[in-house]
Formats: sequence, C-alpha cells, structure tokens
Amino acid sequence: MKRAMDPYAFVQSRVIKDGDKWAMAPENPPEDMRTWTGWSAFIPAPVDIVKKKGDAVRIAFRADYIPVEDGTVILAGYNDLEKIVTALRG
Repeated sequence: MKRAMDPYAFVQSRVIKDGDKWAMAPENPPEDMRTWTGWSAFIPAPVDIVKKKGDAVRIAFRADYIPVEDGTVILAGYNDLEKIVTALRG
C-alpha cells in the first residue's frame, strides 16, 4: 500500500541509509533493518528544483532531499524545515 503524502505538511518519517544517500523506509521494515526517524515534508516538484531552492535558504544544520514518486521529500530539523518550506511555498 502506498503512503499518501500531503504537500508541504510536516510529518515524522522513517528513513534508511542506502549507500551514502537517504531513502524512505518501507511501510513495515524488517526488524533487523536500521531506520531513523525525523521531520520531513513532501514537496510536489522534482528534486533538482527543490534542492536548488532549498539550498539557497540559510539554515542552522543541513537538509537532505529524497526523490520520491511525484516529488521530493525534504529531511531536516523542524526549524530548518520550516524555513525551507516557507521559501518553497512563497
């Protein structure tokens, strides 16, 4: 079953490390799969556009961009995510 993603909504997402990149964790990951939980937002735009605009925003830490079907998921600390999403919506 595919997870529904509301554009620009802040949610807690589970992610996995795939090599040197982050990826969305499966809905029900196996017990031995290492996952991390963090704040994220789905942006209905291609990753290259979202990353370019997001990287232009001054934030305290860092943001990661995960390409997904129909858009991009941004992973960042809550305050940083809020700044990026506000800039992308503006």
